[in-house]
Amino acid sequence: MFAMMVRNPTQWMFILTGVTLAYLVLPPFFFILHTSLVIDRGLQAGGFTIQHFMNIVESLGDVKSLLANSMIFSIGSAGIAICYGTTLAWLAERSNAPFRTLAYITAYVSFAIPGIIKVVGWIMLLGPKAGILNAAVMPFTGALLLNIFSMQGMILVESFLWIPIVFLLMSTPFRAMDPALEEAATTAGSSGWQVFRKVTFPLALPSVLAVLILTFIRSLEAFEIPALIGIPAGIEVLTTKIYLQIRGGLIPKYGEASAYSIILIVMVALGLIPYYRITSKTYKYTTISGKAYRPHRVELGRWRWLGGALMLVLPLLQVLPIAAITWSSLLPFAQAPSWKALSMVSFNNYRTAFADSSIVGSVFNSLTVSVSSATIAIIITFFAAWLIVRASIKARWVLDQMAMLPLVFPGIVMGIAILKMYLMLPIPVYGTIWILVLAFIARYLPYGIRFSHSALLSLHKELEEGAMVSGASWFQMMRQVVVPLIMPALLAGWIYIFLITFRELSIALLLYSPGSQVVAVKIWELWDNGHVGELAAFSLVIALGTVVVGSIFLKLAQRHGLQD
Repeated sequence: MFAMMVRNPTQWMFILTGVTLAYLVLPPFFFILHTSLVIDRGLQAGGFTIQHFMNIVESLGDVKSLLANSMIFSIGSAGIAICYGTTLAWLAERSNAPFRTLAYITAYVSFAIPGIIKVVGWIMLLGPKAGILNAAVMPFTGALLLNIFSMQGMILVESFLWIPIVFLLMSTPFRAMDPALEEAATTAGSSGWQVFRKVTFPLALPSVLAVLILTFIRSLEAFEIPALIGIPAGIEVLTTKIYLQIRGGLIPKYGEASAYSIILIVMVALGLIPYYRITSKTYKYTTISGKAYRPHRVELGRWRWLGGALMLVLPLLQVLPIAAITWSSLLPFAQAPSWKALSMVSFNNYRTAFADSSIVGSVFNSLTVSVSSATIAIIITFFAAWLIVRASIKARWVLDQMAMLPLVFPGIVMGIAILKMYLMLPIPVYGTIWILVLAFIARYLPYGIRFSHSALLSLHKELEEGAMVSGASWFQMMRQVVVPLIMPALLAGWIYIFLITFRELSIALLLYSPGSQVVAVKIWELWDNGHVGELAAFSLVIALGTVVVGSIFLKLAQRHGLQD
């Protein structure tokens, strides 16, 4: 077989890659569908049924409330994030507002900090009893600044998490826009507002719509905020409903959880359809030509420092929750800043936290899981992307479709699918960290394929052909030519997947077992058990560590143009 692979490596690589992708992405979809259509307990267990869906239909009032909450939460947070993030992107790329470099650094670094840490920080700031900001304004206003345990609180915090990402995504179209069109409109007598309304914004509209839909979809499948803020507030969305079906009682309701999961998959898939239609037609709005140009910056005049103040809100949104966590990590219990509290400051929480073997073990588990997941995902998607771009095999499009299929799987749904899959298959990974590795690889294949695919498109085929003509084998050509040339993109993709798996909570929360907790799950457990001081100390150290890795990603992105 090895001799046959050497003689015809492309076909064998296609078969191996196709089988690997099929194993990773197709069984989870089958098991989630199968579980929703079979009886899960009793004498008739395993028999076909639609009762799980009928139970959902019979509780129509609850379902309407559930769907309404999910839509209000997703639309509200996406709307705020797109409005403010797009404004910041325009200020950074098309105006002379100050502090844009600081905004970019903050946006990249914020991506590295696990979402659960930020959410806990905002609860410490805006909690109704001991929230630092609420305690600061209460003596002056007699009312809370904001009760975070509400739909408004959920929307606001979710938008805070998405504003940096929207800012980065929207910066590219504003940066790439040819200023000649705006200059022509100005020469024709249009005011600054007319130029923006009739030229700049219409050109950026496809990107705005695409990012809006993407943000809506990702908010629809968000878990940390609905779980930490929504559940205590009595507000359920689809993701928390699915979680509570599994973990909310003595007996897991796999059937109904899977039925709700199918509904969520359909909603995500319906959202992705207009997203792909918009992104596939962006060529109609292309303004980049062969001639060089510099993006024109609008002189804001007396409004320049207002623009700068708006830019500073972005780093402020990242600093505030970390500052709250830092303060809480130094106190024996949560309380607002005061002279009395200042006298209680100590490092006892750090000593207690890192004397706990389960906390230290969660760090090693996370590193093992994230390094393994990122490495394997990048290797698989590199070969898949090369076959999609270079191979002459007609069926190569199947690889792309399979690699992108996990996009329709929200994290909580992927967790249930993988859980049921390895409960039924005779593969001994359930109860170990390796089930997390398999789940993360499957979930984040689409991100790896995009990094590898974009890098290979920029690599001319003649370089590979030249190596083969010079006598190099296929494996030598890949090892000595292709991989070294696209290594920056592969490394950036590796860091991206590493960071996103390190912070993932929803999948890990369903798949972990005692002794296999990862960092996000351990933070959840500390919060659930009321160990706020230890949680804050542990979270701060983790945040600083992930920021270092995020800074490496930022340098790679700036050096190799990967931020686009």
